Amino acid sequence: MNHAIKIENLSVKLPGFELKNVNMNIPKGIILGLIGKNGAGKTTLLKTMTDVYAPTQGSIIYGDKEMQGNAREIKMELGIVYDSLFYPPGLKAQKVAKLIAPFYKNFDMKKWEMLMQRFQLDMHKAPAQYSKGMQMKFMLAMALAHNPKILILDEPTAGLDPAARAEMMDIIQEFMENEENTVIFSTHITSDLDKIADYIALISQGELRYMEEKEQLMEMFSLVQIEKHTMSKQIEDKIIGMKENAFGYVGLTRERDFFVQMPEAKLTRATLEDLLIYQNE
Repeated sequence: MNHAIKIENLSVKLPGFELKNVNMNIPKGIILGLIGKNGAGKTTLLKTMTDVYAPTQGSIIYGDKEMQGNAREIKMELGIVYDSLFYPPGLKAQKVAKLIAPFYKNFDMKKWEMLMQRFQLDMHKAPAQYSKGMQMKFMLAMALAHNPKILILDEPTAGLDPAARAEMMDIIQEFMENEENTVIFSTHITSDLDKIADYIALISQGELRYMEEKEQLMEMFSLVQIEKHTMSKQIEDKIIGMKENAFGYVGLTRERDFFVQMPEAKLTRATLEDLLIYQNE
């Protein structure tokens, strides 16, 4: 078995939103970057993977265990950081840790204290008194303290300054020094994924559009710019998410060979940010 998580035909219906027929085979030992516009379904997927939302169909399998019927055992091996504080905000951080520790057989209080010191967090303050960035660090300390095998992170670098973001990346990479560990990392800050992601999954309107190794995905697309007078229906059909600007038109293409022959076309390697900007709804 080489997968950490296998998702089969997963659908979730919520008021005003639906996650539709998601299939993913997430290898063990990789960092998967989950990208998509606001409202695309990233958080819904992560909360379903962590048993907050119940699927209307399909299954989520961790190793050889399906989440349904094995949630408690599976959660022992998950470290979870959502995009907002989900621990009791009014209790002091140390009290929160002591309250949560008994639920995890591997919770290491000394490791938690070391992480709190590393993050420069006062354990005698309540998480509600922390800044947004400090709250993310606190949740990461809680997630890592019970020595999980899988980290599931929803916008973990949101609200962090560049130095704190770099520190967060360092800690994720340290976690990955164990080749059995796996990270699923949702973010809008695509430069973070440029640095550390092995695979990228793109979600749009509740559907998984792509899941590929990062380098293979970036080789699939080019960013193309076309002068206005050159545009035709044939060219337009070969451009994804086309937008007009002062100089002409710009968008993604998977047909590099077609455009490379056109002197009026400028081609550059697409970035993850380009995928977010120009991916068709």
